[in-house]
Amino acid sequence: MRNKRETDISRYTDKSADTGIINGKSESGVKRFFKGLGKFLLTAFTICFVAFFIAGISLSIYIFTLASEPTGIDLKAKSLNQTSFIYIKDDKTGEFKEYQTLYSTENRIWVDNQDIPQAMKDAVVAIEDKRFYDHNGVDWARTLSAVVNLATGEDTYGGSTITQQLIKNITDDNEVSINRKLREICKALKLEDEYTKDQILEAYLNVVNFGNNCQGVESAAQLYFDKSIKDCSIAECAAIAGITQNPSLWNPLVYPENNKKRREIVIDEMYDQGKISKSEYEQAMKESADMTFVGFQNTKEDDDDDDYVQNWYIDQVFYDLKEDLALYYNISEEAASEKLYTEGLKIYCAMDEEMQNYIEDAAQNIDKTYDSELQIGSVLMGFDGRVIATVGSSKKKTQALEWDRATHSSLQPGSSIKPVIVYPYAIDNKMLYYSSLVKDEPVDNWKDVNGQLVSGPNNAYGSYNGDMLLPDAIEISSNATAVQTMNLIGGPSVAYEQAVTKMGFKKLSEEDAGNTGALSIGGMNGGVSVREMAAAYNYMGNGGLYYEPYTYYYVTDSEDNIIIDNRESVPKQAYSAETASIMN
Repeated sequence: MRNKRETDISRYTDKSADTGIINGKSESGVKRFFKGLGKFLLTAFTICFVAFFIAGISLSIYIFTLASEPTGIDLKAKSLNQTSFIYIKDDKTGEFKEYQTLYSTENRIWVDNQDIPQAMKDAVVAIEDKRFYDHNGVDWARTLSAVVNLATGEDTYGGSTITQQLIKNITDDNEVSINRKLREICKALKLEDEYTKDQILEAYLNVVNFGNNCQGVESAAQLYFDKSIKDCSIAECAAIAGITQNPSLWNPLVYPENNKKRREIVIDEMYDQGKISKSEYEQAMKESADMTFVGFQNTKEDDDDDDYVQNWYIDQVFYDLKEDLALYYNISEEAASEKLYTEGLKIYCAMDEEMQNYIEDAAQNIDKTYDSELQIGSVLMGFDGRVIATVGSSKKKTQALEWDRATHSSLQPGSSIKPVIVYPYAIDNKMLYYSSLVKDEPVDNWKDVNGQLVSGPNNAYGSYNGDMLLPDAIEISSNATAVQTMNLIGGPSVAYEQAVTKMGFKKLSEEDAGNTGALSIGGMNGGVSVREMAAAYNYMGNGGLYYEPYTYYYVTDSEDNIIIDNRESVPKQAYSAETASIMN
């Protein structure tokens, strides 16, 4: 029997937790619900606010970065269709001398603003951008609509003003994305600050595609009507203006009925917008009803007997500068190529003319006794990355921009890769020293050509020497010691990271990051170029530095402003000077 003096705890249990009683007062379930909902909403609001705040800052920084970029557009230089010049240093004086010119041969004839009839200007404004003279480069209502369409997966072309279309044509930026739209908007606003409406419209009418390889209204007028644009009627101007939005669909030579419908829409727009009178409208419609086109004519034979073919070095200058200009201006390489040929650039080339002639002659005279199709790629490079001379074939060059085996080919380097990655990396990280013993022994997990795990790799000298000094292993080009060293440094992924981040190798494949033989003995899934190998070997003679190869010192625009300058390029410290000395 329980002692009655024991405390019956159950008598004092607070049952308010079950009944909702707090301090004697009842809190309803509805009140608790709204209290919890309020906390939830406050938390959600705070999270969303912070997220939107961070996103807003990020977007603002991104837009500011875009707005700070150069437009890459020089309308003055483009209007002059200027020849660009390549200069090289004179061996005797050390001064630069003109070496070669670059000029455009495409079907474009620039016509100045005063020679473009008002009807042509009115026609294109009426159909493409009726508020052209009122906006600052961006029609915000149309742009917002275009962004909404893009977000829903619909076409966005209608959102572009003439200024934006001009930018798209010059930069050749055809990416369908909001990023591209933002880039275009920033450049359009900047372009309208730099140029007048007349200059922008003049450039637009001279660079856009009017079908059949006609760039600009003058070449279009001559093709379709066999006359200058200044002599074209309202109806003829409307026919040309109607082509540009879809040159294939509105092509008057291929689809004359389509062009008729389109040009009459243009004439209607010109009349509705008050750009032509009632009588001009009626005359234009009457002319449109029976319009005929001239089309292609027999051209005179090319009397250019110049058999000059630019050398391998100048080809490489073109490739390098095209890539660099595209990166600098955030434009396509095609647009960068056009800048090279039309905007009067001055390119100060790094070629040594005497050495270039020497290695081209040497390449054409290599011994082909055992292989008549033997080819060669050769690069001579200074310790600062300057490409002194380069050649891409053992055959005589017959045209510009041929396939270049020194830079375009992805090749297997074989044992020449050994002093570039695994050995110097091991020395740099104090895993090996000049006097270290290395193992000339096979590994058990070596993959043969069939992908089978075997004991290997084999050495060219047909045996294994056991422990041997590092200099001796390098001298006899031991495959086994290179693979053993690959494992010592942490495997192929470590070597791959060094190769792509510090040594400038761009042609390796991702599979090479897991292939033991790729960067140890040169059996790659991807490959390397001759130029990459020349640049990678430089570290042994310049204190462990890697310089990006360059073929030009600097380049200026038509007004002598420096655009890109390689003279003070900053190298990467690929390896320490001590490692470079040991490997050397």
